[in-house]
Amino acid sequence: MKKTKMRGQGYTLIEILIVLFIVSIVTSIAFITIGGNENRRLESFANELTQMLTLAEEQAMLQPSVLGLSFSEQALQFTSYEVQEEKKKGWVPLTDKLLGHHRIPKGVELAIEVGDKRTSSIDTKDAENNPQIIISTNGDMTPFTIYVGKTGEKPRYIIKGHADGSVTHKFLS
Repeated sequence: MKKTKMRGQGYTLIEILIVLFIVSIVTSIAFITIGGNENRRLESFANELTQMLTLAEEQAMLQPSVLGLSFSEQALQFTSYEVQEEKKKGWVPLTDKLLGHHRIPKGVELAIEVGDKRTSSIDTKDAENNPQIIISTNGDMTPFTIYVGKTGEKPRYIIKGHADGSVTHKFLS
């Protein structure tokens, strides 16, 4: 009679620990990647908004026309101050791709500070008729601060516009 050595069925403790270690590494890399995408999305939006404001300033000087920037809860819109008829003046929305209507990405929240007034919930009725930021034909603009962050969280980026027309943005730690 042959004696056969029966091997127990199942996995050893070492094998299970190695698999758990590998799964934890893959999971942590996935979380880091997802978190990094959120930060990149916020940074990209802050960069894009800064560039749009600089472009609007240049366009106001070249055309020459007075431009405004209106914010709503889900979008931003550049407008131009025009005289349509005698005694009839008003803000007309721009329709081009660069300075037209832009949606604020989902999950991104803006807070605007103009002068001493900080607004986190934006009044959409007033924004259509009176833009929060005005850019004059000589490049001067309403001093402002725009805070960019995830919805319901502390802002991560700040965009500052100065009266002389300079626009900067930086990361908040």
